[in-house]
Amino acid sequence: MSPVADTRAEDRDAADLVRTRDRDRYWSALFAPDAARPALLALYAFNAELNHVLAVTREPLAGQIRLKWWRDAIESGDAGEKTGSPVADALNAAVVAHNLPRERLLAMVDARVPELFGDSPADNAEFAGLIEDSQVFELAAAALGDRSDTTKAAALEAGLALGILETLRALPSSVARGRLPLPLALLEAKGVDFEAMGRGELSPELRAALADLRADATAALQRFRDKQAHIAPHARAAFLPLALVAPYLQAMAAPSFHPLRDSVTLNPLGRFWRIWRAARRNKL
Repeated sequence: MSPVADTRAEDRDAADLVRTRDRDRYWSALFAPDAARPALLALYAFNAELNHVLAVTREPLAGQIRLKWWRDAIESGDAGEKTGSPVADALNAAVVAHNLPRERLLAMVDARVPELFGDSPADNAEFAGLIEDSQVFELAAAALGDRSDTTKAAALEAGLALGILETLRALPSSVARGRLPLPLALLEAKGVDFEAMGRGELSPELRAALADLRADATAALQRFRDKQAHIAPHARAAFLPLALVAPYLQAMAAPSFHPLRDSVTLNPLGRFWRIWRAARRNKL
């Protein structure tokens, strides 16, 4: 099989994985220019694979071994070596095609290590440092041709908004596995009963703490919107996943929503429509 055919097969595998595990980002990538779409899907597939490591790992050592494999795959790709993983090979092809910085990919791997041990962040600052996921946005924008400092600053806000949202969306599974990914200082200030929370019991104090975190996500989203005019128009497709942050947060604020039990869902057609509208307007 020729190298061109290999690359196409790897791109299809990456696209299939994103479509299965991260449909919102898959739909967002459809609105990127054809030349950059495989790179975006490779990045999103890589991100999904890292998240999958956290989701299925029960022992930190096993997770560290898997993350070490990803570090090696990224570093070996610098020498043009095949890894045997379609997603890793598609990612390395994207790095070469768009001159993406491998150190940012390695930072994505390293950011997952603390989560393997399940330690709770002490305060909001530590929480933000753990969950902020700007690298995906920054690398996607770079693949679309915008590497400016203003776009990197926007990516920081985008990563914080989406990072808070994804942490809250995953809260039921995190608590079920004995993990508490929320800032302890905030929970203590609100008077949250940690043992009751561990049993899946919802209290007014916990609702108040989660409302504060949703407000933080909303504020980060607004700061991104204040910066988006400085993002090159051809690179704004990198930020289309943010089109769903506000509706997801709104769904979580519903009185009937149980944040320790329910998985927040939105109508698939409505999700696609919001992404389509943001792409058509070229702003969020």
